[in-house]
Amino acid sequence: MKKNPIIFVNIFYLLLSISGCSFMGSGLQEPKDEKSVIVIGGLAIDLFEYRNSTQTYRAYVEVIVAGRYQQEGKTIHKNFWVTTDDRGYYFLAGVPKGDYALIGFRFQTVGPSYFLTVVNQMNSENDKFEVVPTAKLPDQISVFKFPARGTIVNLRQNYFIIDRGQEVHQKTYFRFDNLRLATGKTLLEPDVVSYFKNRYPESSWFQ
Repeated sequence: MKKNPIIFVNIFYLLLSISGCSFMGSGLQEPKDEKSVIVIGGLAIDLFEYRNSTQTYRAYVEVIVAGRYQQEGKTIHKNFWVTTDDRGYYFLAGVPKGDYALIGFRFQTVGPSYFLTVVNQMNSENDKFEVVPTAKLPDQISVFKFPARGTIVNLRQNYFIIDRGQEVHQKTYFRFDNLRLATGKTLLEPDVVSYFKNRYPESSWFQ
């Protein structure tokens, strides 16, 4: 019996809404007040002979960002979903001031019904990103590498290689400076702050 890909995707999003995850719109919200921040980042994903495919993915990847912040005297842990633009950059604007980290991503690969999900539980510095069968996310994480600077949380550029054995290799860069990809091509992209400053020159986030 064949699975209906549309039903599968609808069930996936329903589970995310039940688990407390949220999707951000594509418009850039300006700061609500001095207690809000913007989370920004970028990524590139290489499949290297994974399911007989070697290909780079950047556009329209669903990114998972974990947050930890104070609300009415309580520590809140929440997972957010955002989508990259056509160059692999993403933002999460107007969220409470706190700590944020990239914990995973999900994207469509070969075929209309096949999605690849990668998650890091982030319980310690030694935890690694892994291919997982479903997007079951941690209720809370402990590792936040990049604290906010003013109103910006910069998660940097992250490069992932998923090899034929489903092992995930990850490196973080300030910018992609002629990064050699698994396809043999090179990637040249600016740092995340410069990219968004150029794209949204009037935004008060980047003044």
